[in-house]
Amino acid sequence: MAVELFKRSSSSDLRSQAQAWLLHLTSGQATSDDAEAFRAWLASSEEHERAFIEARLLWDGLGAAAASTRRQDSRAPRRRPQRVLPDSPKLSRRAFLGGALAASAAAVYFVALRPPVHLWPGLGDLMADYRTGTGEQRQVDVAPGVTVQMNTQTTIDMRKTASGHVAMELVSGEAQVLTDPQLLQPFTVFAGAGSVRVAAASQCNVRCTGPQVQVICLGGETSLACGSEHVAVQVAHEVNYGARGVTEPVAIDPQTVLAWRQRVLIFDNQPLADVIEEINRYRPGRIVLMDKQLAARKVHARFMLNQLAEVAVLIRDTYGAHVTSLPGGIVLLS
Repeated sequence: MAVELFKRSSSSDLRSQAQAWLLHLTSGQATSDDAEAFRAWLASSEEHERAFIEARLLWDGLGAAAASTRRQDSRAPRRRPQRVLPDSPKLSRRAFLGGALAASAAAVYFVALRPPVHLWPGLGDLMADYRTGTGEQRQVDVAPGVTVQMNTQTTIDMRKTASGHVAMELVSGEAQVLTDPQLLQPFTVFAGAGSVRVAAASQCNVRCTGPQVQVICLGGETSLACGSEHVAVQVAHEVNYGARGVTEPVAIDPQTVLAWRQRVLIFDNQPLADVIEEINRYRPGRIVLMDKQLAARKVHARFMLNQLAEVAVLIRDTYGAHVTSLPGGIVLLS
């Protein structure tokens, strides 16, 4: 379907075609046939290549506009109304293909609400109480006796429980929560469709990067609640929850879970598609897998975060993949 979409007549506007390619290639739906079609489109003339570069620069400009909005808002006194979580509007291809997008402030604001595939922070991220950018990690003391280690692309808002105790909401990303022995009551982390309670003198890892929330107990006592289900998570075990309920506990290697704290990523017999999805959270731009067979290859690897700029070359050398580098850190593997 995508190949037919981009084989339009020569009268089609090159800028619109380039913008459509950028959206499609970063959508997660592109195929190896699409990759070949894109290469042919890009190589057909210098005007085609220039149009794609301009499309990527437009995305960068919209990201800068979102950051500018954040800086302007930071100068004003901050008011914290009661948190409401409506569904954010999604960017349609028609919205981006419209020629007036770059000139319209309203459209800039709309795109900034939900940027494509984390090419820049959305306004929701920028207005959060705590956030980390791509590749960034930080430590914050969110409450007395509660320290949170934030991984890359993580957004946290502070709130209160029904009983009035300070709590946090992991809006997205990954965080490790460490509590002091003197903590008087368990600390609550709201995430996805449920919540996690971390007792005094405990440590747990909570990850919310998709429909399932992953909870791992690394020490002490951790429990979770999702709907009517309440589960105690044993040390060195992982339990996930989401719209379909709570999964069975699975034993894990704590050192693998803790590795990101040492700026290391460890993959043990995982599909390359999952490896690339994780790596994309740590590096600017995006690596896009275009070949289903390549995506299914199992990977045993250990990467330092400072090696991720070379990961496409490593995959090329290991699996014989073809690498196409595009402006803005977008890399196609096929």
